[in-house]
Amino acid sequence: MAAEREGNFLLGLPSKLSPDMAREKLLELFERYRKFVSSNPDITSQLESSFRVVSYFIAGRFQNSSELAELVYSASNLIVLLNDGILRKAAKLKTAVSLSQRRIMTLLTVLEYVEVFAEIGAARLWGELGRWIVIAAIQLAKVALRALLLFKYQAGVVRTPPITPLDRDADLPDAFLKSCKDKKSPEALEMEDLDQVFVRKAEEQGRLPQVTFMGTRSGRKVRSLTATPPLSMRDWKLPGMRSDSPSGRTKTVSSLEHQNLPPTPLGGLRLAGEALHVFRPLVYLSSLAACGRSSWKPWLLSFLTDVSSLALMGDTKDLNLLEKAELKRRSLMLLFYILRSPFYDKYAQAKIILFLRLLASTVPGVGLIIEPLIGYLPNWQRTYFYNWGT
Repeated sequence: MAAEREGNFLLGLPSKLSPDMAREKLLELFERYRKFVSSNPDITSQLESSFRVVSYFIAGRFQNSSELAELVYSASNLIVLLNDGILRKAAKLKTAVSLSQRRIMTLLTVLEYVEVFAEIGAARLWGELGRWIVIAAIQLAKVALRALLLFKYQAGVVRTPPITPLDRDADLPDAFLKSCKDKKSPEALEMEDLDQVFVRKAEEQGRLPQVTFMGTRSGRKVRSLTATPPLSMRDWKLPGMRSDSPSGRTKTVSSLEHQNLPPTPLGGLRLAGEALHVFRPLVYLSSLAACGRSSWKPWLLSFLTDVSSLALMGDTKDLNLLEKAELKRRSLMLLFYILRSPFYDKYAQAKIILFLRLLASTVPGVGLIIEPLIGYLPNWQRTYFYNWGT
């Protein structure tokens, strides 16, 4: 009870709260959060990136860090998905799919974001048997949802994840970004325009300092030290950059234009190839249950299923850009078979670790990254959804 009262106090809630009042307070808190996200897409993106970096820093740094790292990483992905949904509604972005199909795609995306954490958590709570039960349940759900998208909604080549993060600079309309900027305080606007203020003052004094310089080898233009603002007001834009976009960034081609392209109809061999990709996890799990983890049959059967799926797709010239990108991703994922048991245990493990240790000992500073990676590699290789969930 004391902990509950303390939690209510931190949230600004009364100590004794009826279910209806609690629901109203939660809705009020969410409404405040929604208004903040829809009014500050730039700040929201920065907070999301910082949250995700924390998960990379945690992994492999101390004992039992994998669970915490995956929790933070899964939460960051879910927060991005939630914030993208808020921004889509606020900017009134249209989608080319029905509401029911969108819900299936959202559920499938959520499963792919939390699957690793669910596997690790199940292993800690219920042991190896519970872990495999959770793996089988998640894969059955994903196969069912993907089959619905393929056969009922004729969604064509389904991407992984089905809902990609919103490219906020390119996808959000200029009018919406301008309205967000108009709502900001004068102090925030001054921080955004600090580089332009620096250049303008220098011009008024009759001198134009060198605010950027170009690397002799890379040819990349970077900020000079003379144009560096205070740390609290620093950003990653080059001084004097101007753009037609109200956000201050150069607009790129909208990814929504690609996402809203109609899917390429699949029939005959292509439909069979996509069906092989959809049902491949069940093929692997069933053969693994029948033959055991030390057998080569599940590995070979899964590899042949993936190769056959790509071969049946044939020429990809008539596919849209996102479908081509997805097939290219699946082709690159074939390299993961090097890291999958039993091939990894018998042939790849010793060579990969030897190469990493050689790299850490010969390149200064790389050991700070390589050593935690070597320590985390066995845990990464044992986790099913790291290797087989793609």
